[in-house]
Amino acid sequence: MAPEVILLLIVWLALALYVLLGGADFGAGIWEVNLAFQTSEKERLLLHRALGPVWEANHVWLIFVLVVLFNGFPPAFAALSRALWLPLSLALVGIVFRGAAFAFRVYSVGATRQQLAWGVAFAVASTMAPFFLGAAAGAMASGNLAVTPDGRFTGDYLFDWLSPLAIFTGFFTVGVCAYLAAVYLAREATIEKERDLAELWRQRALATGIWMGVLSVSGLVFLAIESPLLWHGFQKRAWPLVIVSLVTGFASLEMLRRRHYTTAICGVAATVGSVLAGWGVAQYPALVLPSITIYQAKAPEPVLWAMLGSILIGTLILVPSLVWLFVLFKRPYAKKQS
Repeated sequence: MAPEVILLLIVWLALALYVLLGGADFGAGIWEVNLAFQTSEKERLLLHRALGPVWEANHVWLIFVLVVLFNGFPPAFAALSRALWLPLSLALVGIVFRGAAFAFRVYSVGATRQQLAWGVAFAVASTMAPFFLGAAAGAMASGNLAVTPDGRFTGDYLFDWLSPLAIFTGFFTVGVCAYLAAVYLAREATIEKERDLAELWRQRALATGIWMGVLSVSGLVFLAIESPLLWHGFQKRAWPLVIVSLVTGFASLEMLRRRHYTTAICGVAATVGSVLAGWGVAQYPALVLPSITIYQAKAPEPVLWAMLGSILIGTLILVPSLVWLFVLFKRPYAKKQS
C-alpha cells in the first residue's frame, strides 16, 4: 500500500477518535445549555467525575491530525487554512475558553456568581467549538471551496465557507456530541450505582438518538442537493457504510432501551466510525473537494515514510500512556479526589 494511503487512513482513525472521545467531553457542556443551566449539583458532580483530569488529553488527536496534514499533505493544509480560517479560529476560541472556564469554575467554589459566570462560559464554549468544527467539515464536504491543486484559495475569505450543508453539519456535530455524552454518562452513573442518574441519562440518550436518526436521513438529502460529487461517491462506493451506520445506530438505541450501556457505546462508536469512513471512501481520492487529491498534495515519499516511522514510535509511547492515564483517573480513589 502506498505511504500516502496509509497516512490518510491514520488521519481518519485519529479523527474518529477525536470525535468519539473529545466529542463526549464537548457534550457535557452542550447538555448544560440544553438544560438551561438547571442541572442539579448531583448531575454536575457526575459530569466533573466523568470528565476528570483526563478530558483535555483528547485534543491530542486533533493536534495529531493537523500535524500529519501539515507535513504529509502541505497543499491541502495550506488550502484549508486559507479557506476555513474563520470557522477554525472560532472553534479554537471555543476550545481555549472551554478549558479556562472549566478550570476557573472548579476553583471558584463558594463564589456563586463566579461559578455561574464560568459555568455559562464553559457551556457556550463547549457548544461553539464542535459547531464550528462541524461547519468546517461541512464546507469541505460541499465541494464549493475555491481551492487550487497547489493550495491557493481564490474565494471570499469571510463568507465562502458558509453554505446550508456547513450550517447543517455544524448543528449535526453538536447533536452527535450531546448523544455521545448522554450514552457515556448513563454508563458512568451505572458504574457508580447512581440508578436515578443512570435512568435520567438513558432517557436523554434515547431522545437524542432518535432525533439524530432523523437528522441523519436529512443529511443524505442535504448531500444530494449541496454536494453532487460527494453524493455520487456515496452512491457508487460508500453505500455499504451508510447501511452499517443505520444498522449500528438502531442497535445502539435498542441496547440503550435494554440498559446494556457498554454495548450501546460500542454501537455508537461503530455508527460514528462508519459515517466518517463513508465520507472518506465517498470522496476518495480527493482530499479537498473538488480539486486536491492525495496524490497531488502528498509530500515526497521519503518524508511520508519518515512520518510513518515516527508515528509508529510515538504510538508505542502515547497509547500506553493514555490507557494508563484513563486507568488511574477512573479508579474510585481518583474519582473521590477529582
